[in-house]
Amino acid sequence: MTPLDIVLIVLAFALILVGAEVFTNGIEWLGIKLNMSEGATGSILAAIGTATPETLIPIVAILFTNTADSDEIGVGAILGAPFMLATLVMLLIGVTAYVLRKRRGRDTLRVDAAHATRDLSFFLVLYTVALILALLPRELHFLKGYIGWIFLPAYFVYLFMVLRTPKATPVDVEEQAEEREAFDALTFASLLQRQGLQIVPTSPPLWLVLIQTLISFGAILVGAKFFATFVEDFSHAMNFNTLLVALVLAPLATELPEAANSLIWTKDGKDVIALGNVAGAMVFQSTIPVTLGVLLTPWELGRFGTIAAVFAIVSALLIWIQLRLRARDNALPLSSLMLGGSLYVVFLVYVVWSVIAGLPA
Repeated sequence: MTPLDIVLIVLAFALILVGAEVFTNGIEWLGIKLNMSEGATGSILAAIGTATPETLIPIVAILFTNTADSDEIGVGAILGAPFMLATLVMLLIGVTAYVLRKRRGRDTLRVDAAHATRDLSFFLVLYTVALILALLPRELHFLKGYIGWIFLPAYFVYLFMVLRTPKATPVDVEEQAEEREAFDALTFASLLQRQGLQIVPTSPPLWLVLIQTLISFGAILVGAKFFATFVEDFSHAMNFNTLLVALVLAPLATELPEAANSLIWTKDGKDVIALGNVAGAMVFQSTIPVTLGVLLTPWELGRFGTIAAVFAIVSALLIWIQLRLRARDNALPLSSLMLGGSLYVVFLVYVVWSVIAGLPA
């Protein structure tokens, strides 16, 4: 590892982080400018926008990085996003809500139990299928080529269910209001206004929205390319498992904006959209990226990847059970998030112990 390598990875992380935030902002405004429904803009475009960066890393690694470790980098990135969302991000939401319980005026999380249960049900079923495909004996690996095609249409079924769901209950109205408040001013419009141009950040022109979306998308692509190269070089230099490095580092580079938004919304009492955004992104992560992994790689998760996938499923299942059994009046006990979320800490402790003990990956 040279000083230049360190500079390049810092720049790559910065490109992905800033690009992810600006791209999501542009996607949300694009939905508004195209007069899409609030449900489509908030529940679908916001989730897709925040999930795009972590999806681009495996795409770049698998399709455009011609190295021996490209498949492992892609699989690690695919597994890392839902694992971090289902464990660490859920844990942080619960901790934030607990620490600020007096300010928030409640010691539970306000949720749309029906919608959250639907999203987690999709994730649990599809991600479990993906894990089973990875654990198939070698003589049954040919099934991946057939079953791997179910994830893509499953996501479109999910989109159909989201869009056709009538928004009539008080919780639906609250979610709509939170979605509207969550939309910030267009980033590029704010920057141009500071330069003295006559542009209103809360009512930007469509051309500026498109320019912001395309430029930020390109920044994420460039960052993803540098990131994939760094993961391979770093893994070899430190003699670490490439899949493990990608699994841990990829979501740190791509999920931070999403995690930050959810924590800010939780702090401000906008619990419905905070949990809904994470759950919606988990559905996306268990379909589109998984399709790439199952169909375009050997889809071998290894010890660390398998444990991460199992922990993600267990955490999501614990929250799902609590939503079904304990969510009275759409109030979810915070312990539901903290119990499963603590599995991220358990995983890191296990990884450190494995490295110290010199166990094979």
